[in-house]
Amino acid sequence: MKDFTIRFKDCSIYYEMHENKTKPTLVFLHGYTSDLTIFETVTVTFKKDYQLLLIDLPGHGRSGVSKSVSIKDMPEIIKSIFDYQDIPSAYFIGIDLGSLSAQAFGHLYPNQLQSLVSIGSYSIYHDSFNKINREHRWTRFGLALRFLFNFKGYLSHFAKEAAISDSGIHKFEVSQKLFKKKGIQTFKGIDRFMNFGQPMKAYPIYVVCGEFEEEVIKDASLQFEQKVPNAILEGFNKSKHVVFLDQPRIFIEHVQTFFKTHA
Repeated sequence: MKDFTIRFKDCSIYYEMHENKTKPTLVFLHGYTSDLTIFETVTVTFKKDYQLLLIDLPGHGRSGVSKSVSIKDMPEIIKSIFDYQDIPSAYFIGIDLGSLSAQAFGHLYPNQLQSLVSIGSYSIYHDSFNKINREHRWTRFGLALRFLFNFKGYLSHFAKEAAISDSGIHKFEVSQKLFKKKGIQTFKGIDRFMNFGQPMKAYPIYVVCGEFEEEVIKDASLQFEQKVPNAILEGFNKSKHVVFLDQPRIFIEHVQTFFKTHA
C-alpha cells in the first residue's frame, strides 16, 4: 500500500493505493464523519482482483479542511487523482456522501465510471434529496445541539446509525477518530449535484440498503431502483446503514458477483 497527498486549490487531499496496474481499479469513497479506514474489513478480499484507490473526503480523515473546498468538488478531485495515477476508468463503492460523489463524477466524466455500488444513499437525479432534508429537519436540530455542546455524542449518533452489531459500531467509531468539527463545512454547496439535470450515461448501479436503515433512506433506495436505468436494489438482513460492518461476507460475495456480471 502507498499513500499520497495532492493539493486541490488550497486543500490537501489524502488517498491510499494498493497498486496493481494490470488489474481494473476499484475506488472506495466513505461517508460522513468516517474515513477510508472504514473499508479495512473488505479491502483484503478485493485487492486480489483489483487495484484499490481509497480517498479521504475533504474535511475527513487525513484530508484537509478548507472554506473553498468541499464535497461539491469531489468529481474534480477524483479526476485529478485519475489523471495523476493514469487511471482511465474504474468501479466505485460509495457510502452516502461517497455515493453522491461517485454519481457526480459519473455525470461529469461518464466514460470513466464503469459501475457503482451505492450504500445507504440515493439518486442525485430525483427528489429524494429534498424529501430526506424534510424528514431530517428535527433530527438536524437535535444534532446541532450535540454538535455544539456534546461533540462525542454527535459522533456517537452516526456510529449507532451505521451498524447494529457492537463490532460494527466500534469499527465505525475507529474510523471517526480524525474527524473534527470543521469537517461539517464539507456539506457546503452539495446541492450542486442535484442540479446537473439528466444523466449523461446509464451505467450499472447496485443499490444496497440495510434491514434496519431509516425508512426515508429505504424509500429513497426503492426510488433509486425504480427511476434510474440499470439500477438494482438489494436489502441486507441484520444490518443497518453501512451494511458490510454487520454482514461483511455476504456483502463481499454479492458485490463480487455484481462487478463480474457487469464487467
